[in-house]
Amino acid sequence: MVGNSGPWGTARLRATLDEVQRRAELTPTLTAVRYSGESVTYRDLAIALTRYDVVAETNGLGIGSSLVAAILHCLPRIGALGDPTAVARTVHQVVEWLARDIGDGYGSLRAVG
Repeated sequence: MVGNSGPWGTARLRATLDEVQRRAELTPTLTAVRYSGESVTYRDLAIALTRYDVVAETNGLGIGSSLVAAILHCLPRIGALGDPTAVARTVHQVVEWLARDIGDGYGSLRAVG
């Protein structure tokens, strides 16, 4: 998911973050994503993204790190999966879901969890 090339380059990550912010402004109480009985609204996810962006910038981390941190913050059951491969796969599915409408052809996921 991290990197400057491929389907999850910096431009796609930025577009995904912008899409979450846009949806938070238009429909703040709409569920952004639901996983294993937990859900997060666009507003709450946008707030977490903003806060983790500050941490990422301060520590020289990429924008993908703030997206992953916000997802794990808002949907802690994903982190509780334990197995790093399962956590990464599930976070990737969530990111795909959030990016489904940004128009680059990669957003094919229709449900998470």
